Amino acid sequence: MWAICLNEFKGHFKSFKSIVVIAIIFGVTYLTADLMSNLMANFPEEAAELGKDGYATGIIILIFVLGFFFITGLSHDIINREVSERTMRFLVTKTSRLNVLLGKYLGVWFFWLFCMVICFLLITIKSKEFMWLGLVDTMLFLSVALALNLVFSIVIPKPGVTMFVGITFALVFPALSFWAIFSGKLYISWFKFLTPYYYSSLADYYILINGLYTFLLLFIAYWLFKRRDF
Repeated sequence: MWAICLNEFKGHFKSFKSIVVIAIIFGVTYLTADLMSNLMANFPEEAAELGKDGYATGIIILIFVLGFFFITGLSHDIINREVSERTMRFLVTKTSRLNVLLGKYLGVWFFWLFCMVICFLLITIKSKEFMWLGLVDTMLFLSVALALNLVFSIVIPKPGVTMFVGITFALVFPALSFWAIFSGKLYISWFKFLTPYYYSSLADYYILINGLYTFLLLFIAYWLFKRRDF
């Protein structure tokens, strides 16, 4: 499992797309934190209303709005790539399917953990305080997104199709989620309970529900993966 995890983790640093995504994330994070620092210096009363959380506004908005899009671009073929290249049969003969699935998932998860830790360290340079809650909230949200991406890659056999479905989902799902959260209409408001955005918006201990959401999706992914014939 850990060999698969390490290989997936290192592989995510080797593509041009990954470098671009990392540059965007780090750049937006630092520039937003720097802007907040300037606001604190020049307009202390107005900036104080935002509190310390204002420093992390850039990375939080970026991940919540474009997180699914970034994950699709980098990891849409996490499972079906191996199936398409006929290497999955080799993997499942060397270790259990659970180890393959967890190794793949954790490799990508650690990649995003690395990126988020660096982002919040950049924020700390300006805020003088490490925002642990913001990091946990962001990673729990990303955990759900990564698990959904894993399910798509198992269900859809062709990498090209997964990219199309993933991008479409990344555009539609956030829009529907925000609509459901802020709408009072019964025909759409129920949908908010199916989105990680809602539990992140509730803050406090509610963000832990996204952890349960992740485990549910991983269970579904494993159930589907066990039934695949390679």
